[in-house]
Amino acid sequence: MSGRLVARTAGSLAPVAWAAWVTAAVLLVLALPRPRGVPEPCRHPAEARAQAGRSIEVACRKAPAPAAEAVRGPARLLFGLSIDLNRADLPTLEALPGIGPVRARAIVFERERRPFEVPGDLMRVHGIGPRTLERLAGLVAVVDTRR
Repeated sequence: MSGRLVARTAGSLAPVAWAAWVTAAVLLVLALPRPRGVPEPCRHPAEARAQAGRSIEVACRKAPAPAAEAVRGPARLLFGLSIDLNRADLPTLEALPGIGPVRARAIVFERERRPFEVPGDLMRVHGIGPRTLERLAGLVAVVDTRR
């Protein structure tokens, strides 16, 4: 009879074990981080703090910021703003895809010889061809031909 008692005890533990597994699974799912809603993009970024002529802290405004508060440097790329080829410094140019220190210096050298009038003028720079220019489309602009 003791054999039957063990079988019954083992059989009655199965629902308890199953409930424990279900409870553990539910607790695990509840403990996992939940994806949060996608934050609204910053439509009007403005420089909040700068260092060495580059934005290091940016604030989102509800209305367009005055030109004096424009985002400067590589931070512009984070907000989908273009880099002005005639004003960008070396670190800002190096933040562009396919542009390293050597090409950034070549861009600065070329614009000192003759300012860029359109982004396509980058083709004057040694090492920049149609593929690089295509990769930079929308990331670079020529705002002002005067320095």
